[in-house]
Amino acid sequence: MQVAAPRTTTRLGARTTHRPALQLATRPLLYAILLVCAFLTAFPFYWMLIGSFMTPVELFSPIPHLWPSTWDPSAYFRVFDLVPLGRYFANSFITAGVTMVGGVIICSAAGYAFAMLSFPGRSILFGLTLATLMVPYQSRVIPLFVMFASYGLLNTYLGIILPGLAGAFGVFLMRQFFSGLPKELRESALIDGASEVRIFAQIFLPLARPAVATLALFMFLQSWDQLLWPMIVAPRPDMRTLQVGLAFINQTALTWNHTMAAVVLAVVPIVIAFVIAQRQFIAGIAAGAVKE
Repeated sequence: MQVAAPRTTTRLGARTTHRPALQLATRPLLYAILLVCAFLTAFPFYWMLIGSFMTPVELFSPIPHLWPSTWDPSAYFRVFDLVPLGRYFANSFITAGVTMVGGVIICSAAGYAFAMLSFPGRSILFGLTLATLMVPYQSRVIPLFVMFASYGLLNTYLGIILPGLAGAFGVFLMRQFFSGLPKELRESALIDGASEVRIFAQIFLPLARPAVATLALFMFLQSWDQLLWPMIVAPRPDMRTLQVGLAFINQTALTWNHTMAAVVLAVVPIVIAFVIAQRQFIAGIAAGAVKE
């Protein structure tokens, strides 16, 4: 035993010395791969931003210019004259804002019910809700259009908003978060005489602030980036959302720098929304990934 002990410690010492050396050797390779991936991801956005400030001559030059020789912001002013971009922005803000607020309330209430309440068929209903994630969105467009046309909801904000108010992903996200909270909070509140609505609104919803911020950001981005459904249910030009307007902007844009300027303006609200909700978004993702 006295002879075997030094051999064991020697092997362990060799392993511990080789492992940091291997990590130090592979770390530059990992950093290089991450830099390449970051470059491939960010370069299209960089080209879109830089191209919007280029003149048409530089933009269509045989030798690509990675930096404009003269900054020309006229495309940002011209695009408002070519298309009613302000109207498109207003339509998108109305539909995305209402969808975000209403969707957060509905999905949070449904997630709370599936997590905290006991009622017949709860597991079956939750399973059917998750099963809708496997149904392609395009297969529901025709039935929704026929139903909304019979209700007189074509070319209305309500017709654009209603299908996005409830989603299986939002219900699943909130249900998983509420399931991690202690049920004793609800039982104590019931003993004190609080109603179910008050328990949800004043106790559980504030505790779920990271998940609510994550869901709000997802729903805002999903509604802001919608193209197919608003194009079908609201084809009237004054009801076009920003994404639908960008799909038709090539019909009136003189050159590609006008299109790039419009796309940059469309991305700005998304970046602002992510910067505002970034901390809560990361906290919500971390809370959903770590379970005790």
